Parts: sequence; structure tokens; C-alpha cells
Amino acid sequence: MLNREISQDLIPLLDIRILGSLFKINRGKLVMSHYLKQLKNQSSRKIILLGLSQAGKTSIRDVVFGGKAPEDTQNYAATLNYERQIEQVADEAVTVMDLGGQEVFLKRFLSSMSSFIFSNVAVLVFICDISTPDKFPQSLKAFTEGVTRLQEMSEVQPAIYTLLHKTDLMPDLTQRAERMELLMELFQDAASNMNITFLQTSIYDNSIHEAFKRVTAEASEAIPEVEQLETEEDLASIQRRLRLRPVQQLLHALMFMNRLDEVLLISLEDPEFRIHASDAESGEIQQIITLLDKTNDLKLISGAKSDIKRLDSTMIYRTRVDPNYLLILFSNDSKSMLETRKLFEVEETVSLLRSQLETMLKSPA
Repeated sequence: MLNREISQDLIPLLDIRILGSLFKINRGKLVMSHYLKQLKNQSSRKIILLGLSQAGKTSIRDVVFGGKAPEDTQNYAATLNYERQIEQVADEAVTVMDLGGQEVFLKRFLSSMSSFIFSNVAVLVFICDISTPDKFPQSLKAFTEGVTRLQEMSEVQPAIYTLLHKTDLMPDLTQRAERMELLMELFQDAASNMNITFLQTSIYDNSIHEAFKRVTAEASEAIPEVEQLETEEDLASIQRRLRLRPVQQLLHALMFMNRLDEVLLISLEDPEFRIHASDAESGEIQQIITLLDKTNDLKLISGAKSDIKRLDSTMIYRTRVDPNYLLILFSNDSKSMLETRKLFEVEETVSLLRSQLETMLKSPA
């Protein structure tokens, strides 16, 4: 086996306690073991799990990727340093990194190890325990510093997910909603130039698996090389999909914060243009559009900027988004804002989002 001398910039990235398994002495020189060569050459994209100690990162990893029962993760000790594993996602190798959340490790990850941790990241998943409000300031600080390092180390902006986690410990839905709204505002303000997808999760229901369906889809998404594209239209569609991803994330935030079942944005000029907030299949969305078309709800009444109505058991709010789009909110939840607020109150909630949408939709393709 041909040995090489170790690059000096690699040594600081390694914990001194594991040097023995990674290096060996050969003719008086420190050289890489076969294992370290494989590790160094590993170029798979990464999913990073970041958050404070006891936020639930390792339990999430073992439930989602290891198939463990949630009950079997209750007595986990805090993760020391970091743990990594390779997962096959859509026939692609993806590295999942579970980062220890104790202060000593967070400082190391965000300073001397930042180039190792935050390079080649496909998705950053930040986990925030919503049942511990006393830790919210520390959590926000770790998130802000992590996102900053991510921006510094990434040529292309990775997807960012914030899991508002341990909802099972918050049975009071009103208090839960208030905390989630506070956290979403704090985290989005801390990274105002980045698109963040917020999801409420628990390992004791299906929400964590649904969340990681989205995360792994982001991590494994492959954009074809230019020479593989058959037509210019293929490239244009890819560019449009990437440009409109922030729009979909904005719609999802609106749905998530206001207990809505769906948020749909359609073009009044292009019948093929539609963006929806949920994970519903295209066939389901088409059924909704067909129903709205039959009831003449795919356009506002003359002169109206927005309206709200009931269609069978579903409340529907519609508003125009310039230059020529229609934003439609749906809910069957008796506690959603469509059921509990008046039209002008709903309009106030949607107004800021509408202006953001208009700016996004006017940007060049």
C-alpha cells in the first residue's frame, strides 16, 4: 500500500483521542491508515443535525434512519463530539452528521472544525426543543452561528430546515402555537436573507418521518449536467423550479403557522403554473383546482382584492397577488385563522406575505 504524508491542514480537524485508529507510524513518519483515506475521499453530500444538547438529535437519527422505537431512545446520554453514518437515499450516498450539542463541542464545530463540518452540506437541520423556553436564546445563538458558517463554507445555498421539536411535550395547542410563532419570528429574523422551512415534529408520531421525507429529498436532489439536457426547455424548467423553491417555502410557513390544510398559488394566465405548500400529490392538487373551476372560484369577483367563503365543510380565502396570480388558502380546522378571524384580520396576516411573493415572482427567471 502506498502511504502519503498527512496534509497539515487535516490534523486539526481530528480529535486527539482517535488518532491511534486513524494514523500509524511508517519509517518515522505519521501516515494515514486505510480507514482515514476512505474517510478523506468520501465526497457524499451531508445532512447536518445541529442543536443544543438534549434537543433530540440522536433520537431523531436513530428513529428515522435506524428504525428504533421512540421509547428505546429515552435514556440516551449526550453525544460526545459528533457521530456520522452513510445512508443510501434514492441510490445516492448521503452522510448524516449528528453534532454534539454541548457548548464545548459547539464552539469547536463553529470555529476550528467549521470547514470540515460545514463544507459540502446539502441540508442543515436545526432541532429546537420547544418545551424548554429558557434555552431559546442559546438555541437561537447556535442557529445563527451555524447558518453563518454554512454561508461561508457553501458555494451553493443548502436547504435549511428548523424542526420545532418535542411537540408531544406541549399538549396545550394555544401555548404551543404561541411558542412556535415566537421561534419562527426569531429564527427568520436571524437569517433574514435565507429561506428556512419550519416543521413541527415529534418522534412519537409520524411528523418526524414526514419531515425527513422532505429533508432526504432535498439532500438527494440531483441537477443534471448541462450536457445531459436534451433541450433548452429542460434547463429552463430546472432554473424555474430552483427559483420558485423559496416561494413554496413561504407558502408552507403560512400554512404551518395558521393551521391551514393547503395554500395554493396559481397563475391567472398560465394554467400550468401552480405551487402548493403541502406534500400533496399533483393529482390531489388537480382535483382541488377542478373543484374550484366548477364553482367559479378560480377568479375573484369583480373589483375585489380578496374574499373568504365556505365551500361545504371547507373555508376558502382568496386574494390577488400581482402581477396576475391568485393565492388560495384552505382549511377544515375549526381553530384555523379562517374560522377564528374576520376577513380584515386574515388580510392583515397575509399582507406581508403577499408583498414578499410579489417581489419573488417579479424577479427574473
